[in-house]
Amino acid sequence: MVKITLKKLQNNSIYSIALFLAIIWIIISIVKSVINYDGISRYKFIQRNTVGFYLLVFISLSISKYCFKTLYYTFPIYIALFLIHEFLWYNLRIQITKDEGEVTENCYEWMNIYCSQITNKETTNSNDNDDNAADLSEGIFNGKWHISNEESYKNKFGTYFEYLKLEPGMKLLDIGCGNCQWLQYCKSRGIDCTGITITPAQQKFCNANGIPKIIVGDIQKGILTTLNEKFDAVSAIGPAEHFASISQTDQQQQDILQKYYDQVKSVIDTNSKSARYLNSYMTTNLDYSKFESLEYYAQFYLVASTFGYGYYNPDHKMSKIYNSGNSKIVIKRDYTEDYRWIMVREPKSIGFCNYNFETPYKFFNFIKDVFVDPSWWQRFLYGYFDSWFWQFGGTSQQPMPHNKDTPIRSYIYVTEIGK
Repeated sequence: MVKITLKKLQNNSIYSIALFLAIIWIIISIVKSVINYDGISRYKFIQRNTVGFYLLVFISLSISKYCFKTLYYTFPIYIALFLIHEFLWYNLRIQITKDEGEVTENCYEWMNIYCSQITNKETTNSNDNDDNAADLSEGIFNGKWHISNEESYKNKFGTYFEYLKLEPGMKLLDIGCGNCQWLQYCKSRGIDCTGITITPAQQKFCNANGIPKIIVGDIQKGILTTLNEKFDAVSAIGPAEHFASISQTDQQQQDILQKYYDQVKSVIDTNSKSARYLNSYMTTNLDYSKFESLEYYAQFYLVASTFGYGYYNPDHKMSKIYNSGNSKIVIKRDYTEDYRWIMVREPKSIGFCNYNFETPYKFFNFIKDVFVDPSWWQRFLYGYFDSWFWQFGGTSQQPMPHNKDTPIRSYIYVTEIGK
């Protein structure tokens, strides 16, 4: 009798705690939504994804308790509910609890904490063995695979500067500015720089490192339409594949990317000597030999669930957008291997990013994520299975410029906007 009573008390205590947490999270989320929820100013402990996570836990506990008269089946029930939720989200486009904007913001913050390179303000003065080397997220090697990552980084900045036909005194808007290495370079050459980021942490970092004009905003929520000035040129180095999502229909994806580009064109001064837009973009390779295989779907799920917003439009669809209206593609360059090669040589790049416990702060941040960020385990698997490098053909330590059989192909698109 005593054992039975203790067991009931234990079950009721666990259930009561879960119920209490679920109610608290819901109340806080509602209050935050009513008072000051703008889709950007999110707080780690009152995110909607966290609310959704605890709701699923509570539902799992309830089903186990009242249908099976025990809490022992809570975990398998939760797994089943989670799989149903993901199927509804990605396949039937029934969006219930997930906020992909939050996932994207959390992903960038995770990288800032666990990938030391992307938080260094230096862009060109470090050497290959320097732990403080900058985040070499994209480089251009021009076929010279033996050059250092830093040299390829200089090549990228110089090439982009030339592609945009920038001159001292011009105004540049960089969408998805990250930690502002590109804007720092442009500022050093006399460009008036403005950046847009979805992450307040990146805004603070950029401000602290010499780039004062940083706007925190969400492209999905029309931040470009709120700008009251024109720019000579606009750049978007890598973020555009996160503006649409694989959880949306084909038509929604295309409409979002077309709408985004129309907004880009609206902030470009067509009387400028530049009047150009530069976008580095990862496209789906429809000719990939394992296209739509089980591995293909599993790896893309890890990429999508890690980055949040994410969709790789095929090249022919992107070209259709860029070659419409008063816009035309003036440069298109395949730099897939350049993108892979600069990352695979650097163990602290975002390509290899994963949780580590090098400092007490990183350890306790991991513990916090386990309790408040339901995407932590997807990011862990993304790092463990080298999902980032899988997209480019793998982690080979040898250059593979002739390998075209990759899940994605990366292009640099430069368009010119006419009157």
